[in-house]
Amino acid sequence: MKNRTFILSILFIVAALAGWYIYVARQAAEARSVQEVSVDWWGSAHADASAESFTHWNEDEPPLVPVNCAKCHSGDGFLDFLGQDGSAGLAVDAPAAVNSVISCEVCHNEKADMLQVASFPSGAQISMGNPDALCGSCHSGTGAGADVKAAAGDYGDDELIAEGAFAAPHYAFAAATQMGAEAESGFQYEGKSYTGRFLHANGVQTCTQCHDPHSLHIRQNYGDDDNLCAACHSNVTGYSDYRDVTVSKVDYDGNGQVKGIYYEIEGMRGVLYRAMQQYASSRLSQPLLWADQYPYWFNDSNANGKVDEGEAVFANQFKSITPRLMRAAFNFQFSAKDEAGYLHNGDYMLQLLYDSIEDLAQVVELDTSGLVRPD
Repeated sequence: MKNRTFILSILFIVAALAGWYIYVARQAAEARSVQEVSVDWWGSAHADASAESFTHWNEDEPPLVPVNCAKCHSGDGFLDFLGQDGSAGLAVDAPAAVNSVISCEVCHNEKADMLQVASFPSGAQISMGNPDALCGSCHSGTGAGADVKAAAGDYGDDELIAEGAFAAPHYAFAAATQMGAEAESGFQYEGKSYTGRFLHANGVQTCTQCHDPHSLHIRQNYGDDDNLCAACHSNVTGYSDYRDVTVSKVDYDGNGQVKGIYYEIEGMRGVLYRAMQQYASSRLSQPLLWADQYPYWFNDSNANGKVDEGEAVFANQFKSITPRLMRAAFNFQFSAKDEAGYLHNGDYMLQLLYDSIEDLAQVVELDTSGLVRPD
């Protein structure tokens, strides 16, 4: 009996050692060299020293990234935020250097390894784990629905706000979109329920499960030509196919066609834009335009509904702002400035757009009968 137990113990140890050897060998085979990782990083937006994100303040005097921008627009600023430079953690204490990209040491250091929670503009603190909390700390936007409420103050829904300005979520806020109602980043209407964190599917629920953290590209699956998404979405052979993905197969925007979630969001945003233009013309007597350049909202000088030469300029910005219009504008911008929002949390995007349209429909004549709000 003792010999049998001894033999079984030896066999167990041998099997464990064999399993460990296979695991280590596989990990070693899959591990990428520093050179390979560096090549990926050099081709990423995080390493683009010529990008507007890192050079916007180059002509300032002195050329420094302001405190309220430094966390995400300067590698030195993020080290300051972490406290890796010896300053207080989770706060930026001083303006940061321009042309300071997101280099290796920005994400690979003692303080970065400890970060588990990301802070969002709404005040929400969300546990994302490491390293995703690093991603979420910058890809969280700079504004939230709470800013709209604060800007509206005690003004009535359709009362012009003196010296009003549109609140905006900024851009590239993928984490805010993915977290949905948990982050409360969109303008969420009272009495409405909103979807929370988009969990997608096992193995593709976090930033770094989907994105390679160095190249920032979507991870590959089994082979160099096999996209991660293709494992479940058989129509996907490349990036251009993502827009055609739909699981619900619902015509959310009411145009009579069931298309990918990207197109349903585009259609719903189109409905919202027309509703905003109708509201601005009929209620405020000031036709409205949107263009993809700051400050985004402009006067439609000739009331033809199109952006003509000379209209999308700062001096022609739209200033006839009411709380109702500001709410809609914030959600419009929220859906427009996360370009992959349809992947990060399509239902949350559609809910925000639908509710904004419904809000405008209380005071202007709109047919919303064909629109569908995700549960």
